[in-house]
Amino acid sequence: MNAIVSGLSAAGRYLKAVMGDNAYEVYLAHHAASHPGTPALPERVFWRERDDGQDRNPQGRCC
Repeated sequence: MNAIVSGLSAAGRYLKAVMGDNAYEVYLAHHAASHPGTPALPERVFWRERDDGQDRNPQGRCC
């Protein structure tokens, strides 16, 4: 049973990474490592800037 739960959990993490759902968590980890002592963007601002950047430069996505 633990193997099934572990496998489903890993699949969920993989799908989140592929879809970009974990982008804010990745950003926070990078920010903490690269810019200690400075405040990170709030989550809402992060997603707005990320979406605006993709709209300005659509070459990095399929649609």
